[in-house]
Amino acid sequence: MPSLLQDQLRVFGKTDQGLMRSDNEDSLFIDSKRSVFAVADGLGGLPEGSMASELAVKTLGDHLRQSDPKTPLDFNSLFFSINERVFQKGHQISSEMGIGTTLTIAQIEDNLLRVGHVGDSGLIVFNSRSWRQVTHDHTMAQEMLDRLLPGEHAFIPEYFSHTLTRCIGQMARVESDYYEFELTLGDRILLFTDGVTKTMNLDEIHDEILKENDPETFVTRIIDTGNDRGGPDNITAIAIYCD
Repeated sequence: MPSLLQDQLRVFGKTDQGLMRSDNEDSLFIDSKRSVFAVADGLGGLPEGSMASELAVKTLGDHLRQSDPKTPLDFNSLFFSINERVFQKGHQISSEMGIGTTLTIAQIEDNLLRVGHVGDSGLIVFNSRSWRQVTHDHTMAQEMLDRLLPGEHAFIPEYFSHTLTRCIGQMARVESDYYEFELTLGDRILLFTDGVTKTMNLDEIHDEILKENDPETFVTRIIDTGNDRGGPDNITAIAIYCD
């Protein structure tokens, strides 16, 4: 039986091309019955970014259709299968370059949020007091920050923030991160691609998600704000309200 929290989820997701890109290489996935959600961002520096992200979320959907709804997702096995499929497709398209995508998958079971993650798309949990980014970016910038000792500072080139150290599809095997987070009534979850945070900081997003009581209105505001500020990238967001 679903928990009270699961019964009360309100969800909306949308993807937008933005104003500066010639194609939308983001994809999203929503299965409200299984409480499974995902965002993916195809790598623009490689061929067929949109195909990579679409294939990642399609493989997720195929896996869910073939699995027992009562069985929790095995994130390690799932990410292995998705990576293998994207890697093989990339080898067919370009044996030298391949294709690649980020991928963040969330599943809510009872009051437990389970998250699998590769790349720099992400997931944040907001409540009335604060927010917490559950995922950890796999970028050169984040890797440099992680190596700093307390009190140390370093110059990090801006492009390091968008240079991935891990992604789906570039290698035959990929290491995915796994997180668990205990949810409470009133929490609000945002899955997003990096087009969101290129134009809004997290404190600003926190203010907006508390202000908007409808997830569709909130996601629309996020996308409109991004485009009002130049729309430099594809923008994808899924908002999950646990109330």
